[in-house]
Amino acid sequence: MAIAYLVYGLTGFGSSIVAIPLLTQLVPLRTATPVMLVLDLVAGMLVGMRNLQFVQTQELKRLGPWLCIGLLLGVSVLVCVPEKPLELILGVCLLTYSLWKVTSRGEFREIGGRWAVPLGFFGGCLTAVFGTGGPVYTIYLAGRLRDPDQRRATISTLTTATAVARLGLFAVSGLYKNPAVLPLASFLLPCGAVGLFAGARLRSAISASRVLTLLWIVLIVAAVNLIIRSLPALFG
Repeated sequence: MAIAYLVYGLTGFGSSIVAIPLLTQLVPLRTATPVMLVLDLVAGMLVGMRNLQFVQTQELKRLGPWLCIGLLLGVSVLVCVPEKPLELILGVCLLTYSLWKVTSRGEFREIGGRWAVPLGFFGGCLTAVFGTGGPVYTIYLAGRLRDPDQRRATISTLTTATAVARLGLFAVSGLYKNPAVLPLASFLLPCGAVGLFAGARLRSAISASRVLTLLWIVLIVAAVNLIIRSLPALFG
């Protein structure tokens, strides 16, 4: 958890995509996702509230409607669909994205505003089910915003907004009736706070791209493990 929020402190996103594949080795997905929601909500408020002047509201307005539709569909899937197929989907998505990030050069490539429709919808689905929609939002915002401060602040604000929306949806759907969620979130909160503080301090001292390259390699291993673990339950 500390490493997950170290990445968040460096980049403004990525906590769930680091933590969820590893947490699901230890606890069910329906426990891991609500736990990460609590921590992401706290982190998003801490980071986003201090950089409001950099937030690009126009891009949030483009993403917002499609993101909400994706969230509604994703919560329905999380509540109704068995966990092993969801773990397989998470592993495939994570593997695809990590391989793309390892091989990409990372230079700015502008994309059109119409990409808000598919990326907002798909990001909302992933956020609701796995808490890992941040990379999808980042694909869009990285192609719209050149300024790194604007990008980081906008992503953090979007993370906070989606966390608030998911909190309501998860509460209505009964996911917070799970007695393991809040004690585990309370236990992990100090670990996340240490990582977030360290990431914020290190952001100006080291290259976030170097940290992320190693991170994607680790996540490739985690994704392969998720895929291998879920296949016997599906086809066995």
